[in-house]
Amino acid sequence: AMDVEEQNPLVTPVPGPNNGQRLPRSRLVKVAIGGCAALLAFSAYLASPGAQRRLVVTKAIIEEVAMARAGTCGDPSWFLPSEVCEGPDVTDSWGNRRRKTYTPPAASCPNATAYSWCDSSEDLSVRVDKLVAGMSFDELAAQVSCDIFGGVPAIERLGVNNYNYIRENNHGLLWNDACPIPTMFPQIITMAASFNRTLWKAAAEASGIETRYNFHTGKQNSLFTQTNFNIFLDPRWGRGQEVPGEDPFLNTVYAKTWTSGVQAPKGPGGAPLAGTSCKHFTAYSFEGAGGWPHPARDSNRHNFNAVIAEVDLADTHLPMYKGCAEAGAMGMMTSYNAINGVPMAANGPLTNGEARKKWGFNGAVVTDCGAVEDIWLRHKYVSNATEAARVALTGGTDIECGKTIKTSATQGMKPLLQNAVKNSFGVRFRLGDFDVQPEKIVTQMYDQGEHAKLAYEAAVQGAVLLKNDGKTLPLAKGIRLAVMGPLKHGTWEVLGSYSGYKNSANWSDSPNVVTPVQGLQNCGLGLTLVVTEGGPYVCSPTDQVIPGTNHAVQKPEADVVLIVAGLYCQDEQLQDVDMRPEESGKCQSGCLESEGCDRPGLSLPQGQRQLIDRATAWGLPVVLVLISGGPVDLAVYAGTPGVKSIMWMGYPGQAAGTAMARLLFGIESPTGRLTHTFYKGSYADTLSMKDMNMRPDAAKGYPGRTYRFVDPAKWVVYPFGYGLSYHQWEYSWADKPASTKRSGWQCSLSVTAAVKNSGGCTSEPETSVLLFLVPPSSAGPLAPRMALRAFERVRGPKATLIFELSEQDFQLAGADGKFRLVPGTWRAELAKPSTLAPRYFQVKALVASEEASELMGRALRGHVAAAF
Repeated sequence: AMDVEEQNPLVTPVPGPNNGQRLPRSRLVKVAIGGCAALLAFSAYLASPGAQRRLVVTKAIIEEVAMARAGTCGDPSWFLPSEVCEGPDVTDSWGNRRRKTYTPPAASCPNATAYSWCDSSEDLSVRVDKLVAGMSFDELAAQVSCDIFGGVPAIERLGVNNYNYIRENNHGLLWNDACPIPTMFPQIITMAASFNRTLWKAAAEASGIETRYNFHTGKQNSLFTQTNFNIFLDPRWGRGQEVPGEDPFLNTVYAKTWTSGVQAPKGPGGAPLAGTSCKHFTAYSFEGAGGWPHPARDSNRHNFNAVIAEVDLADTHLPMYKGCAEAGAMGMMTSYNAINGVPMAANGPLTNGEARKKWGFNGAVVTDCGAVEDIWLRHKYVSNATEAARVALTGGTDIECGKTIKTSATQGMKPLLQNAVKNSFGVRFRLGDFDVQPEKIVTQMYDQGEHAKLAYEAAVQGAVLLKNDGKTLPLAKGIRLAVMGPLKHGTWEVLGSYSGYKNSANWSDSPNVVTPVQGLQNCGLGLTLVVTEGGPYVCSPTDQVIPGTNHAVQKPEADVVLIVAGLYCQDEQLQDVDMRPEESGKCQSGCLESEGCDRPGLSLPQGQRQLIDRATAWGLPVVLVLISGGPVDLAVYAGTPGVKSIMWMGYPGQAAGTAMARLLFGIESPTGRLTHTFYKGSYADTLSMKDMNMRPDAAKGYPGRTYRFVDPAKWVVYPFGYGLSYHQWEYSWADKPASTKRSGWQCSLSVTAAVKNSGGCTSEPETSVLLFLVPPSSAGPLAPRMALRAFERVRGPKATLIFELSEQDFQLAGADGKFRLVPGTWRAELAKPSTLAPRYFQVKALVASEEASELMGRALRGHVAAAF
């Protein structure tokens, strides 16, 4: 038995199945560790209604309990990070900075009569106009110019607090040195691979709750957060990890779902929890040579002109931002690049024309940092800073991350400044900043344990099994497992970029992160771990433990070899991202994918390739786990008999190790599907990152981009939508024909498919089903090979899925960028691997007659509609 004496607080609070409830103070609990029954009894006690205080135990006791729970393989309901952030005795090694006393923001409207704009019964636009009308020219200019660290200044005479519009929330709130550490969900590229809308919305809402908590406690000065929804265009792009994937439909659904979660009406008085700003609008997929802020350097993201055909702009680069507008997103961040000669920070036709007028976007447009200065200094679009300020404001910019507008705007630009400030303050009003708040806003700590469970679930659901010869996975209990590879002890390395750290001065100080080795150590199951220290680091050119010697990793006494390989998501030693191509050894070695750093190719670093080759020569089965955002060339390993299994986890976030261990041993089954194509290495050799054309050009030897246009037989190892499972699934189309229905002039089609689990792993069956449409051969040279049109998540042994397809799903963009119905024989296919034959649909185009136009409105004249 062990004695657990609760002290409040002690060192390491560990929530268990008590879900945050606390044990009675000074209660001495005797816990028998003799077997599962005693442990279950202890768990039941923790969950009892009378348990009012959190059990606090030391690390040694956690390890003992971990051993007792060996049969559950590190049950995530036990190994959850949680912090007690208040109290006079709460300290840690980074305590003064993390646990300092914060002052909540002063109420901008202490009562309804404090200022004329405080009356919430008035129309919001009227209230905004009243506030902005009282601002001087200098105050207006200052409110348009946001410092990346400090934000815009307060205007005390008007009750306006300072505010920062550059807050990041890609996969959890980026807020360093805070208590508690914000929940770090898997990077977007991993979460998207789950194809689970419910999961995305839950994670988004959790991050919104944490944002609202930090705002009301005074730990941060903003509710306006940035999230990246660009297309993963080139597989070498350093920021591909930050986006959902390479498909515009997927990215659009993800953007709309994330926005609705973050902006859920659960703040004070029903206000949104926080605001989402969708970045980077648009066609950002190139970091380039770096060198900023020097204007004369080689091509980079600050001066790149993306030459884009109208058809590519329409069907690839605009849909997700249209989706943001439709979801009511409160912001859009423009990208650094120009499009067809016009910098996005000054691109009125796209920002004012498309986003505001056509899509109905009603939020604030913010630039990326330094982008207004780029307009004149790097793009050379205008000749000086004053002109840059003018074209930025007329082009739709409301908030500049920088100071060019503040220092260079003229008095004649005051109406432009007023319009910009109205847009930015409209967001703050919608978020409730100028509503009369309750006498004291409740700032109760959110449920860290529930958010941590969600992070674990996202890591599991986002893992993609690419290869599993001989059903090597799941691993058997009681095996001897040799663990090697440069990321086996990864902490910040498994989080992905734009993560929040407990200690910004030492990223490895990440107690909220479960490393791969820790996950396996917690697992138990009679497992014998042989952890091989040394060996190649991520960027190593050799697999020698000490470069320059002949000492390499030797064959271990083991049954299976696990190699945790991959890329760096960040360079912790060089925070100036634009200098990474010139000054980062990681970037120059090709082992870093990050903001500021594209990869030169798709190969794993040489030392890791040598380690894999050495391991396969031992004659032991090798399991390869990949930690990376972008794809790596797996052509050799896909065909290497010694590499039995390959599992890609992206950047799986704080629960990385727990998720990995439970997946490897079959307690969970991989269910993710790739959201980006894994190409052969030769693909990257055939095209420049600066060539933005989506469609292939055979005459020029140009292969095209993404699964929609690239020849899979020639260039692809693992396609978009690919993913294996431990479960066996059977797919079928419904016997009955597809049904159609018409509403007015619009026609829709319902396609029914059935999915059934027919065996495999003992974990609960779960999968994602993706539906693609393949256009008719007569659709013309601009048509995609195929395109994702629907997806659903399935849990349980069987399900019947009804895919609702609208007329728009059978439309394609033409050379002019306009979408038109394409008649002919379309076919529907489910995601690979599936042996299900495709289903065919005949699409006809109906043109409204003169008589129909007269009856139903002259606007229908010449209208083309679908008939199925």
